[in-house]
Amino acid sequence: MFENIKPKWYIGVFALLVTIMFFVFIAAPLQIRFGMWGFALTQLGILIIGLTPIFLFKWKITDVMPLKKVTMRQLSGVLVLLIATYFVVSTVSSITIYLFPEFGQMAAYMSEFTATVPFVVALLMMSVLTGICEEVLHRGLIQHSLKNHKNELAVMLVMAVLFGIFHLSPYRFLITAIVGFVLTYIMIKTRNFILPVVYHAVHNAIAVVIGYGADTSQPAQILRATIGELLILSAISPFLFFLGVKLLNNKKPGKKAKYMAIAFTFILPVLGIGIHVTAPAQATYVTNFSFTHYANNETEPSVFDNIIIEDAGMYDLFVSVSDETNTVITIVRVEHEDGEMVWELGGSEFFSNMPANLRAGVYSVTFTFESESEEMIPVGIRFSVRK
Repeated sequence: MFENIKPKWYIGVFALLVTIMFFVFIAAPLQIRFGMWGFALTQLGILIIGLTPIFLFKWKITDVMPLKKVTMRQLSGVLVLLIATYFVVSTVSSITIYLFPEFGQMAAYMSEFTATVPFVVALLMMSVLTGICEEVLHRGLIQHSLKNHKNELAVMLVMAVLFGIFHLSPYRFLITAIVGFVLTYIMIKTRNFILPVVYHAVHNAIAVVIGYGADTSQPAQILRATIGELLILSAISPFLFFLGVKLLNNKKPGKKAKYMAIAFTFILPVLGIGIHVTAPAQATYVTNFSFTHYANNETEPSVFDNIIIEDAGMYDLFVSVSDETNTVITIVRVEHEDGEMVWELGGSEFFSNMPANLRAGVYSVTFTFESESEEMIPVGIRFSVRK
């Protein structure tokens, strides 16, 4: 019945839509219920979605995911491309955290989520399992569905966009799209499914090694000067990309690519130096305090009402609430002296960072505690406002 169906672009897009529906209605509840083991089941679900059309349409698996002998030259090229991409991705990640601090909170949550299983298990799940399952779907099924499109750049761009959408995060879209672009390039130039799997697995392994067990008591806070430094370091990326391409397929990049690389080699350091020079050397804290409050069902709110903002402008508000028993709900409210509510949030165990355009004046922060217990429960609190 399905034997004569040829690869078409809409097959890959449909598979991606099915995967997204799977994420929303099945994978999310699985991960909430079973944590990292639910994540492993999610990856197996992705694998099944990627393989089903291949077997249903009786496509040759060696056409969809060709496996060839990996040479040391090619492997070296993949690793050099990985390093080059890592410089770019690190810079984009830092800019994203700087502009959208909630992305730092999400990254910290992912580190905590990963650390719920032993390190070796997390490494295998996040690198090997993810590298195989997600590549079967993307560089396997979806890229094969675009095989009739001869414009390689267009295919790489489309695959990059789809890989970005696949991760279901506007903050991670550009980061994952860049990785997806490079993975597709590797697959197109080598026609060896092993190489993008290796790239993907090593890329994720680096993230696990860096993030596993990291201090997540507060989200990552990126200074503008750090972005400048990363932009300067990123100037080496064009040379690494050239080297990686040369090692991967023994071909020199074209003239347009060379001119673009030279342009970026000059633009990135100039931009980075400009940002670094004009950035403040360090953050200036208006207030920064931490304390432990013992709360029960009769505890009165705790109020700090003398936070003075002398100059109007953008500030970072940070709060961390820690209740190991998860029995006390702490509500945090930040208000201007005229009664304007600036920030309100609550929970039993959370941290958050928010940029806010504050007017000059006196502000207060109120911590309200809700508990059904008569026993005094320790609640750890950290709060800061920085310029």
